[in-house]
Amino acid sequence: MSAAAGWYPDPTGAPGGRWWDGAQWTAHTLAPPVAPRPVDVPTNTVWIWLAIAASTLPLASLLFLDPSGYISATMRAAHDAEAAFAASVAWMLQCLTIGLVSWVFVGAAILFSWLDWRELRRRGVPVPFHWAWALLALAGAGLAVYVIGRTVVLRRRTTAGGWAPLWVWIGTLVLAVIVAIAWATTIVAQILGSIPIGLSA
Repeated sequence: MSAAAGWYPDPTGAPGGRWWDGAQWTAHTLAPPVAPRPVDVPTNTVWIWLAIAASTLPLASLLFLDPSGYISATMRAAHDAEAAFAASVAWMLQCLTIGLVSWVFVGAAILFSWLDWRELRRRGVPVPFHWAWALLALAGAGLAVYVIGRTVVLRRRTTAGGWAPLWVWIGTLVLAVIVAIAWATTIVAQILGSIPIGLSA
């Protein structure tokens, strides 16, 4: 049984393709595909900057959590269970509110990624990196895949390259990690500071 008629890689090793008529190779050849020339368009849209900001702001919400009241109420729970319960409920409501606000920012980052993709297409970028990769932010990946993929595709298809958003995103991520470490260190210090050192006889 023979392969179906069609274009196949040239069996002589020449670049391009050669037509197989179903029984034999023909003299008809196909030139190798030529990569499109990079287009000269601006690639930094307002939407990518807003997407980066929206994806980073939820990390800044850690600054609005104040665990000191919760920690002190927990330490006093044996003496005042009602106050400890009230502090726990207040802490949970605070965490829930900040969590909901964070999800709103994630949704905004996805929306801004779509608007960025649409604007890049309008400007003439051939097949920009698809915005749907930003949906991985819902799985906790942030905008990592979209920002990195966008930069790689723009580097290949435009003269501008689109590096600035990637570097700004990396910088905000590093800053967010530093803030999170400082916040966690502060909480641990508060917890250790509220533990009674001496034991009564």
